[in-house]
Amino acid sequence: MIDLTRFEGFQWDRGDDTKNWKKHKVSCAECEEVFFNAPLFPGCDAAHSREELRYYVLGRTDAGRRLFVAFAARGKRIRVISARDQTEAEGASAMAHEPKRLPRFRTEAEERTFWAAHDSADFLGWRKARPAIFPNLRPSTRSISIRLPESLLEELKTLANKRDVPYQSLIKMILAQKVKEELQGAS
Repeated sequence: MIDLTRFEGFQWDRGDDTKNWKKHKVSCAECEEVFFNAPLFPGCDAAHSREELRYYVLGRTDAGRRLFVAFAARGKRIRVISARDQTEAEGASAMAHEPKRLPRFRTEAEERTFWAAHDSADFLGWRKARPAIFPNLRPSTRSISIRLPESLLEELKTLANKRDVPYQSLIKMILAQKVKEELQGAS
């Protein structure tokens, strides 16, 4: 059983922003989006986890791209090991066969290479997966600096005060809503 409440964020290092992009054209942002969209189907591979627990999820990005993501638990953080598009079998609603035995991986690179070449439907019991949410998980953020006209900033602060939210939060909400509208309009 996976304790989904323990995860609060993501762990990325310098190499992470390119490893899944080079092989599968999957960005770190898309990897994170999968964990916040429904339906999300997680699975645990405790039997083959050595130093740390290994997990897998099938889910969708904000743009609807269906991904398979393999990850490890690093304390309260998710460390993505591999991400790629789902295969047809992974996307099917139910698989009727017993999963094959999953090999032991000595390194993350070995595991990443394996998942790049194999269909998880052959090795994981997805038919037993149930939709789930990660209630305490937060997306990765980055501080930026923007210059706004003082009049616009004051208007934002007034709106935020009316909604009883910090003005920075209101700015994020407005940006997210506008980006979503623009992306939906582009489809």
